[in-house]
Amino acid sequence: MTLMKTLDLFAKEKPVVQREQQRHQYTSLEYLLAKTIAEIPLDTVFAVVFTSTLKSLCGLRIGLKALTGVFSLMTVAGASLGFAIGALSPTGETAMITGVPIMVVMMTVGIINPAGVDESEPQPVVVGALKQLSPIAFAIKALCLGEYQGMEFGNPSNGKKRNGGNIFARGRHLLQDLPKMGALALVQNGDQVLVELGLGRDSYKGAMKHLAVLSLGNLVLSWIGLKMQAS
Repeated sequence: MTLMKTLDLFAKEKPVVQREQQRHQYTSLEYLLAKTIAEIPLDTVFAVVFTSTLKSLCGLRIGLKALTGVFSLMTVAGASLGFAIGALSPTGETAMITGVPIMVVMMTVGIINPAGVDESEPQPVVVGALKQLSPIAFAIKALCLGEYQGMEFGNPSNGKKRNGGNIFARGRHLLQDLPKMGALALVQNGDQVLVELGLGRDSYKGAMKHLAVLSLGNLVLSWIGLKMQAS
């Protein structure tokens, strides 16, 4: 959503920006800094409101600070990717056309441990590179690591009645009370889930750092693209 909004604004502003840069009214770096300061904080506010509502209604285990951090940094990464695509595209229409397939590809490679894929076989180099460039992939990793790391699936109340909490929390307690069968019977904690998802060696901080690096890299590409268009 942030990506497409940024691309739409870039498409509308690009002719004006190119005309004003030809008049030497401001540099590419000044324009990029102004866009970043004006848009990213507002987008982050919506992420904070969303995560606060999500945390209160769904009873997630991950802390509000960590949850908000993931969605906020994901918003920054999406906006910066929109900046990069818009800056490197020759026209606004090209940016809009290019942005949709790029977003679909990033969503596709962002799937963690897809069904039917043999993890023992090496993945294609192109797919591996796209995964490293997908902010969605690392946002999902950070959410899974923040939620499951250290989680215990046992029932600590030993049958005590639990009527508190919202409907989502009560539903989760009911699921815990059900007899576990099949694969669920072998799962004792969240760390086992992370291992099965292929995230046993990853960390929340590592995923967040990768998102920050992607955001910074996209901003650098945006500056390069704007410099090329202005020259």
